[in-house]
Amino acid sequence: MEDLKDTVKKYYIAVDKNDLDTLFSIFADNIVYKRPGYEPIEGMANFKEFYQKNRIIKEGHHTLSNIIASDPYVIVEGEFNGILKDGSKSHTTFVDVYTFSSGKAIKRHTYFDGQSV
Repeated sequence: MEDLKDTVKKYYIAVDKNDLDTLFSIFADNIVYKRPGYEPIEGMANFKEFYQKNRIIKEGHHTLSNIIASDPYVIVEGEFNGILKDGSKSHTTFVDVYTFSSGKAIKRHTYFDGQSV
């Protein structure tokens, strides 16, 4: 089975490239995603809708500064720089907490220290 740190790194590469097939493959069908400014996103259909339609980010790049893994959890610290759909620039730092089961992320909770995107 792929190392959980590598799985999470693959997510950030996929989201930065807008590679949604790879992105969605990392998460379980029963994913629960909590993110400031949104109601909890529950289930793959709602998760896909968020990334395909509701996410306010047009494009950007994540820089990871720390990844801590202790199965089934992975915690990621990093920063995001990008452009929002309204054309404004975005910079924020974040922490993501993942919970895995059978190699797939079943929970993700994002925390922002700065601008919530």
